[in-house]
Amino acid sequence: MEGNKRRIVSTLCILLAVSLLSVTASFGAESITVLGGSVKSDSGGNQGIPTIELPMPVSEQGKSYLGLSGTGNFKIGQIKSQVLIIEIYSLYCPHCQRAASRVNELLRLIQERPDIKEKIKIIGIGVNNSMYEVESYRERYKVPFPLFPDLTMEVSQKFNVRGTPTFIGLKVNGKGMLEKFYFAEGGFQDAQQFLMEIIQLSGLK
Repeated sequence: MEGNKRRIVSTLCILLAVSLLSVTASFGAESITVLGGSVKSDSGGNQGIPTIELPMPVSEQGKSYLGLSGTGNFKIGQIKSQVLIIEIYSLYCPHCQRAASRVNELLRLIQERPDIKEKIKIIGIGVNNSMYEVESYRERYKVPFPLFPDLTMEVSQKFNVRGTPTFIGLKVNGKGMLEKFYFAEGGFQDAQQFLMEIIQLSGLK
């Protein structure tokens, strides 16, 4: 009788361990990438696009890059571009840290192409990060595009982000209306290939 109880307890412990390993793998594995066996959610079209307001960039360079002016908050639909790539990251995410140079490379590739440099913009949103932590990330990884804090996790929750990094692609129609065409958890290995995928999926011309 005692032996049967021990076998039951052992079996339950094994099953619990396997379940925990599965959950950990699904949220923390760097092998989840946006290219080559990608893990993507349904883009959802225009449905469920949240209204997101962010603080106006402090630097004039940041405002100029996004085509904004003034002070206070702005809506992401006001950004002057046809396509907006949002990276949801965290200062403390090792996958985000390793991906930082590739995201910087993505911006460089965009800026080197006169046909798309004004049509595609990138911003980063630091989930559960303060302004100080956002600035620390910018300085440490030489991030050239605007970064914004999401200390309350309001933005990431509106987009149903479960892990970092997550990349979101939005089409902007110039009137503040947004259409989500891309959502992927994980990093990308090749910036050029990722850019080509963004151009293709967005229908950018």
